[in-house]
Amino acid sequence: MRNLGIVLIACVLLTGCDAMYQYIVFPPTRVDYVLVPDSVLTSKFLDRSFYRISEDGKSISFDRKDFKVEIKYMSDHQLNTYEFPEQSMNGYYSTNPFTYGNWVDPELGYVPNRFTVFKVTIYNYSASKINFDPENALLESERGDKFNCYGREEKSSRYLSLEGYFKKRKGTSGVDDDVFESRMGIIRRTVHYLGKPVFRNDVRDGLIVFDPLSEEAGKVKLTLKDFILGYDENNQPSEFTDLQFYFDRQEFVVSGGSGRDSLMRQPVKILSADDMPSGNAPIAVRSVSVTPLEQLMGPLQNYFSEYTNFKTPLTKSDLSSGSLKNQRILFLFTGDEQFTFLPEQEAAVAEYIRNGGFIVADVFATSEANRNWSYVNNFFGNVTEALGGRLSLSRIPSDHLIYNVWKKFDVLPPVDIDLFNLQQKGEVDTKEKMFDYLMGLYYENRLIGILSNRGYSIAWGEFYAQEFRNGKDYTRQRELLSNIIYYATQIQKNEK
Repeated sequence: MRNLGIVLIACVLLTGCDAMYQYIVFPPTRVDYVLVPDSVLTSKFLDRSFYRISEDGKSISFDRKDFKVEIKYMSDHQLNTYEFPEQSMNGYYSTNPFTYGNWVDPELGYVPNRFTVFKVTIYNYSASKINFDPENALLESERGDKFNCYGREEKSSRYLSLEGYFKKRKGTSGVDDDVFESRMGIIRRTVHYLGKPVFRNDVRDGLIVFDPLSEEAGKVKLTLKDFILGYDENNQPSEFTDLQFYFDRQEFVVSGGSGRDSLMRQPVKILSADDMPSGNAPIAVRSVSVTPLEQLMGPLQNYFSEYTNFKTPLTKSDLSSGSLKNQRILFLFTGDEQFTFLPEQEAAVAEYIRNGGFIVADVFATSEANRNWSYVNNFFGNVTEALGGRLSLSRIPSDHLIYNVWKKFDVLPPVDIDLFNLQQKGEVDTKEKMFDYLMGLYYENRLIGILSNRGYSIAWGEFYAQEFRNGKDYTRQRELLSNIIYYATQIQKNEK
């Protein structure tokens, strides 16, 4: 420090030292790089009758007419800003598993690369069935580097695994456990693995992950070794080929602003606790209750009117396409009465999700708790099939925006055991089977719904006689729902 002070004093006294001062106090910005398809090497080494570089120059594909494989490099900017924006904003505890999010390494002074990531999309137009084992992929650089692809789970990986990578870096606190599970949830949803074949008229996409490239790397080659072209009579892979893709490492320039500015933008504006959240949120309510909708949801509407600026017109829904049209939020509340769903309802909800709708599903049953929970889960399983497998269900991490976008929640609001009336009903195990977290519905890595078996809808609506509700304080339960609705309306606004 003494020597640094002498240097700075000398620079003040001597002319021409401004540049040195700038270097010491404000280190030069690190140059980021991306990998783009190398047209020169592609023309030189590959058959251009099969290989195509996209018009925007960002992806390269092998197109054999009966099937096509498309490769695109996923930069940290792409992964942080567009693929996983919410999971990239929590510094060291960012749950985006493919980057360091907005965490700056204090020793380096910048955000390093965690991995090298590609998106692989396989289109099967007319082939019988094809397949791809990502662990056969190999990334090579002109420096002589060779990187095997990471597998997903530790027990089934031949080389490296993402689960093993994050286990070694996991602390012992509850927060570390939560971050680890959140990262693994994203990995299981997005990373390629050798699963069932890709059949005719089907499409499969996913990420493949390698170690980060050296700063000196320039040209790289990605080889998909032993890509499966056919199966024998015993349903074993019998025909293979190697697919090669060349990339050039180039300086990355963000259109319309710097990468750092883009990364630091919040996808949702965080409010202070004294603010009043606002948004246009037409709500469709699906419940088996025969109570008139205005009475059923009266307590919640009164809360919204006093503490928020939400516009929440209510409509009773039968889960048909017509009743979901122009609705932003769908409440799906089930109690003791058995919930049943029809195929046309599943199709309507799938379309509702495609159009940007948000779902809040809550089971508050007593004697039928486990059965209705299964019915709702099966319903969303069928909706997932209708969406081509692009809907998934996993635990919402405790650092998600819904827990701090307005009111702050370090723990979930309590469950009203009295209203569940567990002891009288004899449902001793119901309380034990209630989750101490919320489940999230994710569509293409975007949170589009909340699934709970904690009975919060009891606090939101008039689902029991008034005498059972007198003296109850449901403020925290309603604040949580307000967080969720505000989050949903902000996300929907950003997508327009």
